[in-house]
Amino acid sequence: MQKEVKVIKRGNPSVKIYRKRKPWEFIPFKSNLGYNQNTKKRFKNFISRFSLREVEDIILAWLALSFAFAIVIYPVENYTFFIYFLASFIVLGAAFIMHELMHKFVAQSYGYEAQFRMFPFFLILAVVMALLIGFVFALPGATIFEPDPREPYTDPKGFTERYGKISLAGPLIDLVFGFVFLALFLLIYVVVGANTASLLTAFGYIVTALGTFISFYLAAFNMLPLGSASFIGLDGYKVWRWNKVYWAIFFILPVIMTVLIYLGYIPVLSVIGL
Repeated sequence: MQKEVKVIKRGNPSVKIYRKRKPWEFIPFKSNLGYNQNTKKRFKNFISRFSLREVEDIILAWLALSFAFAIVIYPVENYTFFIYFLASFIVLGAAFIMHELMHKFVAQSYGYEAQFRMFPFFLILAVVMALLIGFVFALPGATIFEPDPREPYTDPKGFTERYGKISLAGPLIDLVFGFVFLALFLLIYVVVGANTASLLTAFGYIVTALGTFISFYLAAFNMLPLGSASFIGLDGYKVWRWNKVYWAIFFILPVIMTVLIYLGYIPVLSVIGL
């Protein structure tokens, strides 16, 4: 039996209509944040936007995801692994943390209370898959918010658009970082060439090369249109529901860049011996 939902007619909150929820309707992911919307909300400073639990979740997810990417790139055999781990940690500080912060800040711009929550099961899965099959399942957590329960029904088009823009913000910043890291990589190559004798130059190549690949990979992965009406889903699922043209543009571009890097047509990885 389908769940009944309460619809409050726009312009007249006293009118309440009960009807059965249609299968295609999207029910927002529920959290324990508690609904809180205030479009005039102002934060005293940058720190006031975060809770202690959120910071803890971000750090744990950051460390686990850095280890997963590092282990795929270089096995734990000697000190070289820690160089790749440090490089992954720096790269994910941009590609992962800024991805989640963009979700958070865009949601807050609409007046929502938004916080990052890690998914312990998927974090463990990411590390296990990296160790066993050399693939990173990059779903360490999500920035979640609790919308007004009436919004999907009283303003379905507007809610879908807001949710789509919040979801697109993360992959979009990954795409930007991908091109920034690629530009820095090319700058190093123009200045010093392929000579990696210097430790500083070699580390610069590792950071920018991994930054280019990981940023495009995360953008492509998160834009996969995977999800359902009852689960949180990837960013691409919500963007697809909102605007299929934007989804196609911001999915195809990072996929092309990721494939070109993987096949060696953009040789950022070959310079660092991968």
